[in-house]
Amino acid sequence: MKNNIFSFSRFGRYCGSSLASICSGKGLSILAFGLIPVYVFVLDILFSSFGHDYQYMFASSRSAFFAITGAIFVIWMPAACYGHITEKRAGSMFTLLPASSLEKALSMIINTMIIIPLSFLAIYFALDLLITLAVGSPVKDSIVVYLFTEPLIPVKLSFTDMLLSAVNNMLVFLLGAVIFKRHKIAKTILVLMGISIVVSFGVASVINAIGIDWVTSADFDMDRLFLWNTVWSCILCAALSAGIFFRIRKIQY
Repeated sequence: MKNNIFSFSRFGRYCGSSLASICSGKGLSILAFGLIPVYVFVLDILFSSFGHDYQYMFASSRSAFFAITGAIFVIWMPAACYGHITEKRAGSMFTLLPASSLEKALSMIINTMIIIPLSFLAIYFALDLLITLAVGSPVKDSIVVYLFTEPLIPVKLSFTDMLLSAVNNMLVFLLGAVIFKRHKIAKTILVLMGISIVVSFGVASVINAIGIDWVTSADFDMDRLFLWNTVWSCILCAALSAGIFFRIRKIQY
């Protein structure tokens, strides 16, 4: 009996064809993001040409470029790769593809969360490492080593926390890409701003209502806070994934 909900063979074929389509349409743009270390290196040489001794830009400074590039990539990538499915012509073709709603949604999530970001990171880190070695600097001065050995912010965050945060951000913008028909990124950001304002006022009101001292509340158990943050991030990830699935299932043109 044919399984109309999920088939591994059908899912594999669809996921591969979807990824090939993304590479064909947006591969050059993704490559451009990965080539940022070359651009940073050229700028570094140009600004250093006024002096006598050239010294490659510190890893901490290059990490700032990486953080900015990564943030822009997370915001841009979901809408660029899957925003077309809300268009009438492209969306109609999307609905006719030989895959179930679950397979389509799962393929979108895997490509958005894993394959495309890893491709970007591989290109970015590899180029930065090659440039670092080419100018005679040690491997420890590369961004990939620096990020895993030096804290970027004063608050200690685990790799799991940062990973879940990045994943949820990508899922938020993917959900916005499949919900909104126009101005996908701008509308998603506006919705996030509105939710943040409402939640902030709500939390502040609850804390003030139950009489928690803001000064003494800073001495809470950080391990417990990180645990609850991880649990909440996992719940949010599941909720966003479910939202994407139901949107794909109910999408109409």
